[in-house]
Formats: sequence, C-alpha cells, structure tokens
Amino acid sequence: MNFLVPAFLAGLAALAIPIVMHLRHREKGTPVLFPSLMFLEQLAIRTSKRQRITDWPLLALRALALALLVLAFARPFAADSAEAAAADAPKVSVILLDRSMSMGHSEVWPAAIDSARRIVREAGAQDRVALILFDDEAEVAHTLTTDRAAIDAVLQTAKPTARGTRYVSALRAARSVLLEAPAVPAELVVITDLQRGGVAGLAGLELPSRATVRSVAIASASKANSSVTGVDVRRVADADRTRLSVQARVMARSLESPRTVRAQLQIDGRPSGEQTVTLPVDGERVVAFDAVPLPSGRVRGMITMENDLLAADDTFFFALAGEDALPVVLLAGGDALETETLFTERALAIGRAPTVRITRQNPGTLSAATLRNAGLAIVWDTPLSASETTALDAFVQAGGGAVVVVGRRLSARGANIPLGVVTVDGSADRFADRGGTFGEVQNEHPLFSAFRDSPGALSSARFLRYARVTPATGSEVLARFDDGLPAVIERRSGAGRVITLAVPMDTRTGDLPLQPAFLPFLRRLALHSSGHAASPLWQLTSEAWALPKRMQDPVVSSPSGELQRPTASDSLAAAVPLAERGVYAAYSKEVSGDPVTTVAANVSPLESDLSAVDARELLVGVSVSEQEDAAGAGPAGSIEVEKRQGFWRWLLIIAALLLVAETLLANRGWRGKAARLTVAGPERSAP
Repeated sequence: MNFLVPAFLAGLAALAIPIVMHLRHREKGTPVLFPSLMFLEQLAIRTSKRQRITDWPLLALRALALALLVLAFARPFAADSAEAAAADAPKVSVILLDRSMSMGHSEVWPAAIDSARRIVREAGAQDRVALILFDDEAEVAHTLTTDRAAIDAVLQTAKPTARGTRYVSALRAARSVLLEAPAVPAELVVITDLQRGGVAGLAGLELPSRATVRSVAIASASKANSSVTGVDVRRVADADRTRLSVQARVMARSLESPRTVRAQLQIDGRPSGEQTVTLPVDGERVVAFDAVPLPSGRVRGMITMENDLLAADDTFFFALAGEDALPVVLLAGGDALETETLFTERALAIGRAPTVRITRQNPGTLSAATLRNAGLAIVWDTPLSASETTALDAFVQAGGGAVVVVGRRLSARGANIPLGVVTVDGSADRFADRGGTFGEVQNEHPLFSAFRDSPGALSSARFLRYARVTPATGSEVLARFDDGLPAVIERRSGAGRVITLAVPMDTRTGDLPLQPAFLPFLRRLALHSSGHAASPLWQLTSEAWALPKRMQDPVVSSPSGELQRPTASDSLAAAVPLAERGVYAAYSKEVSGDPVTTVAANVSPLESDLSAVDARELLVGVSVSEQEDAAGAGPAGSIEVEKRQGFWRWLLIIAALLLVAETLLANRGWRGKAARLTVAGPERSAP
C-alpha cells in the first residue's frame, strides 16, 4: 500500500485527543452527614489519584473514525507487481547535444563531447541511450540502444556546424524518440552553452509526463568575443570604369580591454585591401576599405579578421553580380516613335541597381532569339504579327515580363492588343476639362509602393487623351483615371506577368514624363514587370535560396564542393537549403563556365553573443502530456492506479458510518443518563 499524499499521515497524531478526553475522568465523593468526630482518634488518610479508561468501546469507535479520515486524505493506492517491476526496469536517456556555431568555441566543444561520453558511461547496463545532434534543426544521430560503442563512434565524428540554435527542434525530436520507446522513466539531457537566441518557439510543446529534462551548461569562463557581423557594398562610377567600395561592420562583446585587429578584404580569392581597427570593450566599429576595380561577371568577396577563441564568426562572405543589369527589348518603329520613347529610354538608363540595357527592335523583328537574354519586353503602341505574339507569349510564360503601352495606334477601333489583356473601344478626350488625372490607385501594390507616403506625386499629372480599355477576365486594375476608366492593368501569365498601360507615356497628350514621379514610376514598372529583384549580398544559414524560375535543370555547387540538383514545382521555384558558410553557385544543366547566379551564406549574428540564459528558460511554455505513450500501454502511474481503485472514497464512507455509530452509542444506556445523587438533610424534631 502506498500513498499519493503521505504528508497527511501526520494527522494520526490526532488520535491522542480521544484518549486524553477519556483519561480526564474524575471521581467525586458524596458528602455524608455525620456526628462530631472530636472524640475520635484522628488518623492520616492516604489517597491516590486514579486515571484509567473505563469506556473502551466508545474510545475505539472515535479513534478508528479519526484514523480512517486521516488515511482517506493521504490518498492510498495499491502498488501492484507491474509498478514494482517498473521501478527496477531499464531507464531511457536521450542526449541532446548542441552543435550550433557558438559551440565551436575552443573551450566549449571538447567539454561538451566529454560530458556526453560521461552520461553514456554512467547509464546502467540495461539502460538505453539515444543521441540527438541539433542546431536550428535536429538530427537523431543514433536511436535508443544499449551499445555504448555505437554512441561513442557518433560522438567522435560530431562537429559544430555553421548554423544557429533552436531548442524546440531538439525537444521535438526527443519527444518523437520517446513515443517510439517503451513507457518507462526517461531523462532528456541537454548539453548546450544556453545560447540566448535559441529559446524562441518553446510555447505549446508537450513532453510525456514520464520524462524529466535537465541541462548540462557548457560555457567558457569568459564571454569575450569579436565578430564580423555585416558588410555594405556600393558601386562607384569613375571616369573610366566602375569601382567597388566595401565597408565591414565588426562587433565586440565583453572584451577585457580594447583590442586591435587587422581586417582583410578578398575579392575573387585575391587580397584587395587591409585595414587595422581598434575594437572597444563593447560596441561596433566600421572598417572602410579602399575602392577596388569591379571585376566582370560574378563577384565573390570575403572579409577576414584575426581569429579569437570562436573563429567561425571571424570570416564573413558576400556575393554580387559584377554588373547588375536588366536587359530590356523595346519594340517600336519609325523615326516618329523615337521622339515618343525618348523620355522613357532616358529615364530607364538612369541608375545602376540594376543597370537597364535597352535593345531597340523594329516591328516584325520580334522573335524567340531576340528575347532569349531579355528580362523585359516593352511593346510601344505597336500591333504584333501572329509569330511575334507567339514568341512574346512564350517569353512571358517562361517567366519574362511584358509592358504594353496603348497609345493612339492601338486605341483605334478593332486594333489587336498584344497578349489580349484588354480590349480597346476608342479614346477618351479630356480637353474640355483641362485633362484627367489619376483617381483610384492601389498604393499597397509593389508598382506604386514608392508613392505610399506621397500619393499627391501621381495625382499632379494630367492627361488630355487616353484609350478606353476593358480588362479581360483574370486581369487586375491597379490604377484608374478620375473618370473611372482603367489606367494600369496587370495579369499573370504562366511564370511571368503582363502590364498594360492606357496612360500616355509621351508629351503629346499628357505631361507625366515631365513630372517628378515619372522616374520612380518607370523604375518600379521595369523591376516589377520583369520580376527583377536585387540579389542580396548574403543570406543566413538555415534559410533557403530560391533560384530564378527561368533556370532550366539547375545544379548548385556548395562551398564544400558538394553538388545538388534542386527541383521546381509549377508554383514554386527551386530552392536550396543553406547549411554551410561560404558562397553557393548555381549553373544551368552542368557545372561549367560562369555561374548563372551566386549567393553567400553567413551565420546569424545572434550566435556570436556568448551570454547565456537561465537553464529554466528551456522549459518555459513546455507542457506535460498525461496521455499514454504511442508505444503501447506501459505500467500505469500512481495517479492512474488511484483513480481506478478509489480507496479513499470507501474510507470516507466507513469513517462517516463510524461517527454515526459513535453518536448513537454515546447517547444510549448509562452513558446518556446524568447521575444525580439526592442527599437528605438532618431530621429535626418538633419543638
């Protein structure tokens, strides 16, 4: 017999109460009148105080009822042989070893491996041990086993990675291991440096009630660390060529004293600059390198700094295109059209991120060959032939962008609008009211996001004549004129998009090219319609790198030289998980020549912060599940046994019956009658 709340057994001391009450019985003498004793000899009388229990049945009832009440509150349950066997059953230990970048500290990783081996050695001969390696993802390196040598072999090959810390992924993996194991007591041992940035996401996680979690904190005595946290790169145009200006950001944390370090810049594997900087005890410094000539093609850069005890964050990678260009094919014909497109061509030529390269084509020359390397095709108020329409449609379906400008030629009744985004029904003349303006504009759309804070920049433009267009099914109107007619219409087609402009883009019937909003509007139009996005200088490890949709059969080379062939779906582009620090390169079909695109991967700056959190935060938001394990019904716990037997309810019923019996017994027979003694006074004779 066991008890859920054995502390209530202290109430058995209350059994002394009825005993004391019964021992307080006092015998009272009865006075008797007697003649004077003055003539009798006075003798000393010896008396003794007697205290003894005279009503044993009533005392037994009271004591038994009180004892049963105490036992009921102690919640007894019967421990069967299965539970007794569970106490001696083999245990389960799951080791969760943190292998994030911060664990690569020269004083931390050897201690972490030693702690894991010690836990394996201390496990019982029949205990089973599993090993989980985790960073921002978790890997079950070895399932539950009694083979200690197998676990030790995995520990010998384990190494810190270039990724961040995420404790919730480790605990979820441990939960999966426990659900597949017999329902025996289990211990989860987290060996970690208690990285501050890894505790997010724990809320809502459930662990089996039989599992206990403890942490083994492995940390260096000093939290001092310096790291390269970012880089800024600008293209600077000189008289003869473009140069690259690079600035690195270096962060120092908890240094004992200011530290002087040398930082080196490498471009495409060649040293390209060196600077010396003195770091504060805590804070950031910017290291500016001298501008260097911009190489052609894809540029791979690296910032290195003298190593400290955590060397993994002393190197920072970045990648960019030598010339970030957007090839544009402009289909327009005739000398008269050159004056119409003048403002558009000049506006697109301004800027270097990206550099817009315009190739002008005459009507009838548009083909798949002329569109092969283009990112955007602009059809300037020109009807297309059937072959040109087919080539343009295939170009858009493959991910290219198209802009159709509807002017006085395409606004004629019965004109064939390229790609069929709209139908035209003549022109709207606004000469009488001094021109129309923009009315409703979707400022949240990427095309107009630049005017979200200044909507008046667009409304100042006026238009004297524009096409009356009706959007086709599936099209979206992004902007309207003040009379409600559509002005800008968009429709997705395959992997690309088509934008139709009913807005006059020349100065014949409108003044938009003369407005300050023309340049940012045209730049956003080119970038959005082509889907061109400036490649980031770097991404974080643990993120995914989305490849361009138009890449056919891509093959990606990782920094370690491993090759991957990601696949794309109809709606999503191919993506590559970034697990290593360094530069990834993507090629089409085979690894040869210059890569189509590159990306650099670096560890999150949060990993460079070596300050630790309280170990109790590992369980903040983690709840306990009382459900049976998926491996089958194991030996039931104390709570389940008590719920099935319910001894305490019967004890309360019996105690209540005993109290009723005690009440009846105490008020029956001689116990319930008050004994009264009548003493007669002395008789007096009549006078």
